[in-house]
Order: sequence, then structure tokens, then C-alpha cells
Amino acid sequence: MKRALQITYRGMATSDGLNEHIRDHADKLEQFFDGIVGCHVVVEEPHRHKQQGKHFHVRVDLTVPGKNIVAARDPEQRAGHEDAYQAVTDAFEAARRQLQHYAETLHAHHAR
Repeated sequence: MKRALQITYRGMATSDGLNEHIRDHADKLEQFFDGIVGCHVVVEEPHRHKQQGKHFHVRVDLTVPGKNIVAARDPEQRAGHEDAYQAVTDAFEAARRQLQHYAETLHAHHAR
């Protein structure tokens, strides 16, 4: 990604492999839409006393001209991911869908 990419880990150690996975997804988003100004990804492993297994929260914040796009994958909202890589993939897919909607809105506005 040519633009600023920031990756934050909460409640877990930094992972070089996960960093690369995130960079790959960010690069694909930028190929899809080259107007991305910034991207901040937060990967969190919440601390839970009563829950078995690890469940990851992933949030992707994109900055594009005139708008911030936020896509999150949170186990509270649906079945959580025990695989951080899959949680990242799903969050970026949600961000791509929102980015596609934004791009279509821009195109429709400029086509008038």
C-alpha cells in the first residue's frame, strides 16, 4: 500500500505473518480503489474469563476523500473467529464492499 498503513495489536503479540496478511489485503484494496488516503487495522484478542477458545476482533478504518469507512468483525455481533487470519480476511471483505459502494456513489455523482 502506497498510503499510510498502521497496524495495532491489542491483547496479543505482534505477528509478522499477520502483518504480511494485512499488507496483502491493504494492497488489494488499493488496487480496487486508488483514492485511499490511510488505513488503520486493529487486531484484538479480548480477555474473557468464561469463554473457551480465542476469538479475534478486527477493525479496518479506511480514510478516503470526504469519508471514513469502518469495517469490523466482532464476535459479539456474530460467531467469532478463532482464526485471526480469517477475521482479517472477513473485515477487509466488508471494507471492500463499503469501498465499492463509496466508489459507485462517487461515480454516480460525477456522472451527472
